[in-house]
Parts: sequence; structure tokens; C-alpha cells
Amino acid sequence: MSDQRVYLDDIYASEECQGSVFRAVVMMAQEARFLNNQAGQGYIQLNKKPTTIAMYKFKEGKLSFGEKADNDVTADAVENAVEESPVSMEQSAADADAAFGM
Repeated sequence: MSDQRVYLDDIYASEECQGSVFRAVVMMAQEARFLNNQAGQGYIQLNKKPTTIAMYKFKEGKLSFGEKADNDVTADAVENAVEESPVSMEQSAADADAAFGM
């Protein structure tokens, strides 16, 4: 049972999470969610719980912390969309009234 635990020494020794317990938890949670989604869609067959597999991967140094990549345009696209089409509250209310025939 003790091999299923991640100790603080494991976290502090990890270069990827830089000694941050929060980063370690986020890394393992993201991996567990990914594994669970893959199993749910039938791509993989799990022989252990997703969180247990994620902890093993963390201890083996196979997980990384995903920062926003240079090609991740989601946040930028949302900001630009809002900046390009500013709509006032009055205009939004008028559009809603027109949509519902008021």
C-alpha cells in the first residue's frame, strides 16, 4: 500500500512541479482526468484507478505541468472577439426583445 502514496519528498524532488504541492496535485489531477476520459471513450482499458495511475506516473517523473503554449490562442481569441464587437447593454436588451418579439 505504501507504494501508492506520493510523499512531500517526492514533490520537493520533482523538477517539474518546482516543489509546489499545488502543481503536483494539478499535474496528477489532469492526468487522471485524461485517463478517465480515454477509458470512457473506449481507447484504453484501465487495470487500476486513474488517480493511482497518475500518482505512479508522477513518481516516475513522466508527468509535466502544462503552461499556456505559444500556439494556444483560446484566451487571445476571446479577448479579440470582445474588443472587435463591443455591444452596449441597451443594444443587447433591444436584440433580446426583438428575438422574443417584444
